[in-house]
Amino acid sequence: MFSPKRVPLIFSLSVLTIAFAYRLQLTSGLFKNPIKPFDYHPSINPFQFTLSLLFYDILLVPFVFFLPWGVSFLWRRFFREKGRRMAISSGLLLIHALLLSFLLIHGAHLQLLFDAQTGLTAWTIKEAFLNLSFVELLTFIQPKDLPFLMIPFFILWALLFLPSPVWKWVGRISLGGVLLCFAVSLPTFLFTFQKPLLPLEIRYNPVFFLISDFFQEKIQTSFRPGRTEGKLGENSNLVIHEHRPVKSLEPLNLIPSRKKDPWNIILIIMESVGTRYVFDHQDGKSMPMPFLYHLTKEGWYLKRHFTTSNISTKAIFSILSGRYDFFRQENFGTRSDALIPSLQKFLGKGYDSFLVTPSPIPWYFPEPFVRNNGLKEIHHFGNLQFKIREERHALGRYLGRDELQTFDFFIQRVKRAKEPFLGIYISFVAHLPYFDYGEEFRIRGLDGKMISRYYNNLYLLDHLLRKMLEVLKETGLWERTILVVLGDHGQAFGQHQPDNFMHHRYSYNENLETPAFFYQPTLFQPREVEFPTSHVDLVPTLLDALGIPYDPSLFDGESLFQNRPNRKYLFFYGHEGTLSSLSQALIKVQYSVKKNRCWAFDLNIDLEEKIPLNCQSFKIQHEELLRFAHEHDEKLLNYNESIKEEIRLTRFE
Repeated sequence: MFSPKRVPLIFSLSVLTIAFAYRLQLTSGLFKNPIKPFDYHPSINPFQFTLSLLFYDILLVPFVFFLPWGVSFLWRRFFREKGRRMAISSGLLLIHALLLSFLLIHGAHLQLLFDAQTGLTAWTIKEAFLNLSFVELLTFIQPKDLPFLMIPFFILWALLFLPSPVWKWVGRISLGGVLLCFAVSLPTFLFTFQKPLLPLEIRYNPVFFLISDFFQEKIQTSFRPGRTEGKLGENSNLVIHEHRPVKSLEPLNLIPSRKKDPWNIILIIMESVGTRYVFDHQDGKSMPMPFLYHLTKEGWYLKRHFTTSNISTKAIFSILSGRYDFFRQENFGTRSDALIPSLQKFLGKGYDSFLVTPSPIPWYFPEPFVRNNGLKEIHHFGNLQFKIREERHALGRYLGRDELQTFDFFIQRVKRAKEPFLGIYISFVAHLPYFDYGEEFRIRGLDGKMISRYYNNLYLLDHLLRKMLEVLKETGLWERTILVVLGDHGQAFGQHQPDNFMHHRYSYNENLETPAFFYQPTLFQPREVEFPTSHVDLVPTLLDALGIPYDPSLFDGESLFQNRPNRKYLFFYGHEGTLSSLSQALIKVQYSVKKNRCWAFDLNIDLEEKIPLNCQSFKIQHEELLRFAHEHDEKLLNYNESIKEEIRLTRFE
């Protein structure tokens, strides 16, 4: 019953059952669901499609066969006859744990494909365990998933108890079935060409995808940028650039003097809003954000504004702190001891401060950072009682509070705020799954493409901005309020790469560029800022506008009350492992940690980033990018430690 010959085959059959069920569910989702991973629409019929990819799942057979066989061999050598019962018991426990892990890998990968346009990666596992409790993780398993979870265990035990004569036939039939599947799927795999080319997340079996990602993750985590110094040659004439003003700023005009009564601030962060989409009216189609377009003529519009990272956690930290987050996958803003000053801290205790968002915040928001700085009032999906928007599909559901109701709540909170106040709103409507809010907000037809739903929801956001300004004018608050509108990062819809959807997969401009706008006629006369700007510029610019003195060396950004910045470069961290810098001359140099490869783009003549250039032409910029990435994290931590020490000494005194 527990022989080394029987157990490996039984385990293999149980795992293949999981793999085949996964492949069938994936095919069903790709053909039936309104939102598909990477907007991929199969060009062949479901049967051919399944067969063409079944080959990747059959490749599991050798792996899952020798895994229990090796375990069984080592167990027998370790326990020998004396501990046979213990060996069998512990071996069975291990086999069940392995089977459960295969189940969870396939199930999580499938749900992530449709919910987040990504597969199961080492990073998503780490993020889940860092940000969610075990009980919260269990809530992802729905009642309808239980049969899927139980069937492989039923097969395992049913085959274990088969009598020997029957078992021989089962073994032969199983082996023949696997060989037949292999023989049928191989030619289909070889001769069925998928166009466009399938992303690896769809093509690979989830186990192999996770293993390959794990090894890439190991390469990235073990990388230390400083170790590559000298790779470009010893005589590279390296110039070290300090990230702080090195000479007096060149003012646009006199920085506004501080008025007697402090200004209110409304900061609207638009989740996943990319610059290239907001004013797009190509082919005679309606512009998604016409009100914002007209509003930009009345304030400061930052034409070339960039996020600091293609993930929200790092981007929001930079918006509120004026500093870059870690240049690695770990987020500084989610650390419980994150004490770097935020905008809230600079404004002081006299400000009535609050944040509202319809989205669930555990996955993306640097909550410890903002709470440590005194922002205690946070209204979000978990504690708002509004209507839940959801998109159901066969594999799960997307959730968010109703954006219209949530924004109305924000408006009411602004109306009753005690001046001066800091009100922060983070939208969700332009994030996957791009909920449909009805005919009133449709400027594109529901044609099955994600980008059409996205444009519709940008139009809804524009409606909310108009509503906000109308309320400010009706209440007279606009005369005492600074309105700042910007995105946290860009959004991609398959540009450059077939799997470049959402924002976190690559560091192209569609992933990094996002609009930014300052509005208050007294402070921000109409102006289009042509030079590249970043989220790290927001806080110093606001402090200058408010007339609050500060030490410029505390920030990675610079105030925009100048004709040009003193810095040489902006820096970006891509979640996929890409380090980037952009010079004032619009040369973008990028380095892939995983691939140990560097390339560049000249955005003056290649705005769409279609002609990668050799980094040898930009040695100094490349070296400075690596030097910055090598030194930045330690400086950030040292700054944080110095604040801890100040707090400790203050308490001691």
